[in-house]
Amino acid sequence: MSRKLSDQEFHALYCPVKNPKSALFLVAFFSLETFISWKGLHKPPEHPDLFSLFFLILVMALLAKPLLTFTCFRERLVFGLVIVSVATDEGERFVPSVFGQHADTVKLVKLALSLLGLLVSLSMLAQSARAPKVEPNAEQAAIAKQTKRAFLIVLAVSMAVLVLGMLLYFLPFPR
Repeated sequence: MSRKLSDQEFHALYCPVKNPKSALFLVAFFSLETFISWKGLHKPPEHPDLFSLFFLILVMALLAKPLLTFTCFRERLVFGLVIVSVATDEGERFVPSVFGQHADTVKLVKLALSLLGLLVSLSMLAQSARAPKVEPNAEQAAIAKQTKRAFLIVLAVSMAVLVLGMLLYFLPFPR
């Protein structure tokens, strides 16, 4: 009989303050985001396409649950920074008239938010490395395995759609 993880159990298993893997993932994400923000400071915004809008909606939907599930301030701050970063990036691409005059300022603020997220996630990684390792019981491990399996299925479907979309976009149709 499968049972869904409660919010408290989900938080206990994946809290970046207690789980080094989650904290390391956040550090890697914010390191990459900081590098991309720094590298794109003096570049014009890219042209938007509808596939990236679909991907943005999917990412925002996936980020909404952890934002509501995690109860610690630092975790909510980090997930809020991720959402703001993604939203400003896509907003700059899809609505350039709003950001046109202040594009350089928006890019600097995005870089500052990425650096703040990197610092907060590094502090969570340091704290999780010092925290004692607490193993979940057998029932929690089984539920976590089912959750991971469902996430991997969603990830595989998303990647398949992404690859098919790229193939349809880049390969010409025979006429």
